[in-house]
Amino acid sequence: MKNITIKSLRDKQKDTTRDTDDFFKKPKEKTDELEDLPYKPRKTKFIFKAVFSIIFVFVIGGVGGIIIDRFALPYLLVKYPELNQHEFLRRVTERTTIVEVTKEVKISEDKAVVEAIKKVSPSVVEIIEFSNETNNSLYKGAGILLTNDGYIITSITNITPSEKDSSEENNIIKIKVKNGKTYETELVKIDLSTGLAIIKIQENNLPVIALSNSENLSLGEKVIIIDSAVITDIISKFIDDYATSSAKTDKPILQKRIKIINSLKSSFNGSPVINTKGEIIGISQSGNLFIPTNQVQDFIASAMNKDI
Repeated sequence: MKNITIKSLRDKQKDTTRDTDDFFKKPKEKTDELEDLPYKPRKTKFIFKAVFSIIFVFVIGGVGGIIIDRFALPYLLVKYPELNQHEFLRRVTERTTIVEVTKEVKISEDKAVVEAIKKVSPSVVEIIEFSNETNNSLYKGAGILLTNDGYIITSITNITPSEKDSSEENNIIKIKVKNGKTYETELVKIDLSTGLAIIKIQENNLPVIALSNSENLSLGEKVIIIDSAVITDIISKFIDDYATSSAKTDKPILQKRIKIINSLKSSFNGSPVINTKGEIIGISQSGNLFIPTNQVQDFIASAMNKDI
């Protein structure tokens, strides 16, 4: 049997304690490396990803909204007109200028022109010169019914007998309305500064289209000129000019004219100029000019009051 002394037990205990201390003791070199490393919180990376995701969603949503607002909705509103009954959808077309379906827009515009002509035509009269000697007739131009009791506005040239006969008193100017009836005319008033005249026929219950406000006309707007034929044209220029006053004073009068692209033949003098809504916005003058309705309102008002 092996002898165990108290001293040997104490030595073993010290050896065991030393081994345990070495096990739990941190390595000096490793500890120094950890203390030198910078502090990097894990939250920074998370915040960066969150911000990037939010920006990405906003960009995609904005682009998608523009595409829907500018392209998809206008196309649907043209394709399915019944959607226009919804107020919030109808507002889209009021601020949108991009049109996808050119063919449908063209058809719609042509239909508007047809409807406008149909609306105004009953109030357009033909001015015809008759010869008592030869019984021949000559188309002079067109005029516009201003009132249902027979007041008409036209060009001075349309009510002046031609010089084809040596005796002008043999030529009579008459008015032909849409139902085919003809009437003798009475001169009410003329305006030398505009070249327009007001005449009257003895009839009641005539179809009338009121003159509209011409202040909101725009360059490039389509207009329609009606006499015995029909021409469509485009507004190309606004003109301000001075004309000699027809009154006793020599003070010139500022005249407004609107120019269209093409020059018209003289038979269109005095013809109504209308827009695609069927509103009378002017009176055709010589060449490629017309007088906006707002320019002649005072003359019309004084003539209707028989202030000759």
